[in-house]
Amino acid sequence: MDTFPKCSLCQQQFTLKGPAPYLLPCLHAVCETCVTSAAGGVISCSTCQRGVNLTDTRLQKDAVRQEEIFHLTVKHRPTELLCTNEDDGNQAVCWCQDCEEFLCEYCQNMHSSFKLTKNHVLQNFGDMGPTVSNIPSYCSIHKHHPLYLFDKSCKKLICARCRIEDHADHEVVDLDVVADIVTKQLDHHKNELSKLQARQQSHMQSLGSKFTDKTHTILKKSIGHTFQSLRSQLDQREKELLIDLESQTKETKATLHAQLTTCEEEWKTCTGALDYIAKVFLYASKSDIVELESYVGDLTRTYLETAAPQTHVVPTAVFNTNSLSTLKSTISVFGAILPREVDEESVKDKDTQTEDDFMADLEMKHKMDLTELKTKIASDEKHIETLKTLTDKLNVEIRSLKSRIEEKETTEKSASNTIGDVYIDVTGVARECGVHLLKSEVVDRSMVLKCIHLKYDKDRVNLDYVHINTEGDLVNRKSDTRPAGKGRLKKYHGTCSTAPLPRAGCPQYWETVNRVSLEEPLTGSNLILEVGVCREEQRDVSHHIGRQPSSCCMQVVRCPTHGGICRRTWKEGKYVLCLPDTLPNTAGASHTLHYGVVYDDARKKIVFIDVKENKVISKLDNVDSSQPLWPMFGVYMPSLGNVSMTLAVGSDINMTEEKKAMIVGALS
Repeated sequence: MDTFPKCSLCQQQFTLKGPAPYLLPCLHAVCETCVTSAAGGVISCSTCQRGVNLTDTRLQKDAVRQEEIFHLTVKHRPTELLCTNEDDGNQAVCWCQDCEEFLCEYCQNMHSSFKLTKNHVLQNFGDMGPTVSNIPSYCSIHKHHPLYLFDKSCKKLICARCRIEDHADHEVVDLDVVADIVTKQLDHHKNELSKLQARQQSHMQSLGSKFTDKTHTILKKSIGHTFQSLRSQLDQREKELLIDLESQTKETKATLHAQLTTCEEEWKTCTGALDYIAKVFLYASKSDIVELESYVGDLTRTYLETAAPQTHVVPTAVFNTNSLSTLKSTISVFGAILPREVDEESVKDKDTQTEDDFMADLEMKHKMDLTELKTKIASDEKHIETLKTLTDKLNVEIRSLKSRIEEKETTEKSASNTIGDVYIDVTGVARECGVHLLKSEVVDRSMVLKCIHLKYDKDRVNLDYVHINTEGDLVNRKSDTRPAGKGRLKKYHGTCSTAPLPRAGCPQYWETVNRVSLEEPLTGSNLILEVGVCREEQRDVSHHIGRQPSSCCMQVVRCPTHGGICRRTWKEGKYVLCLPDTLPNTAGASHTLHYGVVYDDARKKIVFIDVKENKVISKLDNVDSSQPLWPMFGVYMPSLGNVSMTLAVGSDINMTEEKKAMIVGALS
């Protein structure tokens, strides 16, 4: 019957007396026959296509599915059950929960008459439901001793003799205690997966095409009505637009269908895990629950970390009828199917408005343009002031360089061996300006490293979460004072630089010195800090930039996969690399983290460096630099510890020969 579970390899139904089911890490089951006959010691689950190497993975019997098969047999195939009390071949009619025996009618009567067994619970097949066995499991070493203790050091169930002999110095708790803890963990996994499934369900519904169909119908009527007054001239254009509409609608539906298919597959995967957890609660004993935690926990974390974001804007469109009054003179290009993101008011015909409406709209537009212009002027004035300061500094440096070069040229006439000294002095001045030659024997723009003068943008700091203290450090505490001013970040937990990175055609470099102290151990996926770059419009989309499509960043974060604090790299919204053990995850832990960032728009590369360990953390190639990129700085976890970030730029950076060699290697 279809209600019986099947082997994920041979697709044969499990039976009560057939090959035992074994549990795969994906929570699907495989029969004992397939396990013992696996070619090359490798099994590939046909349900989810996940491979398992039996050499590295020890499979355990699936006690939950064994109980499920038992109850399904009682419910659907009771005629196959024979009395196990006397092995007389009689048809069984009930089950003794205390003895775990099938009984025929004769044995049932005898069972009820014996003094020793008359109080046992006998269940008729028609009344049986899922039950958990109270009979303990016995130790494989000491056969007659029940397993009622859990060794937290060895992570295994033990008996009383094991406790005395081999586990005397270990931390041991009762099975009931650890089973209750794991039950709560499984319940947490169930809730997390249920929430994910609900989001997937909602996302699947949003991916339906009914809104697209409705928009299609409305636009079709609008197009037809508009062209009635101009039919003689617009017949051909109308046909072209309708074809364009059908094409865009077809493409939109195809895109939605592809996303819907992906979401359905993830939903089915989540459903399978939830179904198995439900069966755990129905059939699993406490010892089974303890042994299942690693399977269910690992799978739940994998699903939560790899699940696609359930955010989607259903594409719609509007029909552009702007400039209808001048349509006859521009009939050859009239009309277009535009995406919904276009302001709907901007595509309406002015002729459909009253004169008062038109003047009000025009006045509002001019006010908005004026506000935007004032903002741009203020920003330009700020940039001009910065450029003037930089120009003055460069002029001073140029005059100083000229003076020193002239002095050296005079000296050179009397001693030719002073040429090397001139070079050393000139390069020394360059270092004072934050400019370094990566290879002394190669003098070209690609080998010039600029330690650029970045600054925190104090006017954009998100004061709801962070602030800049009197020493100029970015700290993970909200501001006690809230100065007035618009334009602050509202979602990102940090700030950006005052200006985007220039397209210098050579490598640019900056560093951050981060002081981190933990008040208590981190759990989950707590973010500690982030450094990276993104486009202007992506600076305040989320509390971090890691998942933005045109961003690159390095985060220090508590990692559930490695169980510690790691350095995690993202590129253009995709997870790239995770390096473990940045600092200990213990209460009172304190550490200074020193990171450098190299951005090379010519080579289209970004490199993240651990300055203290003097090694490259991650290299990102083919970085999209078609639009200006803004440096971003984030600090997090205010309730769990203290984080402060100091920006090191320009001549403040100690550029050693070893560091230059490391940068050259990363860029090559």
